[in-house]
Amino acid sequence: MGCLPLQALISAGYHDEAKAWREWLLRAVAGDPADLQIMYALDGTRRLPEAELPWLTGYENSKPVRTGNAASDQLQLDVWGETLDGLALARNAGLADH
Repeated sequence: MGCLPLQALISAGYHDEAKAWREWLLRAVAGDPADLQIMYALDGTRRLPEAELPWLTGYENSKPVRTGNAASDQLQLDVWGETLDGLALARNAGLADH
């Protein structure tokens, strides 16, 4: 999730993109705060089960090719700080809806 991408967008003047990121974040983390995850799919999907795709060779034949990420089920408390930092950065940059 991180707020470095948001900071980079704001610093480079991409305020529409930064606002879209903030809106995505709010949609992705909506609901019970206890359900906050360390990662989400681009569309905000919470369930990211790992699966091997044996029919794909991978970059320079680096098998196995996988989709998803089982780490999405891990409890990592730093995600709270990153989320709050990102929302504060967005508010301070004037991206928050009023």
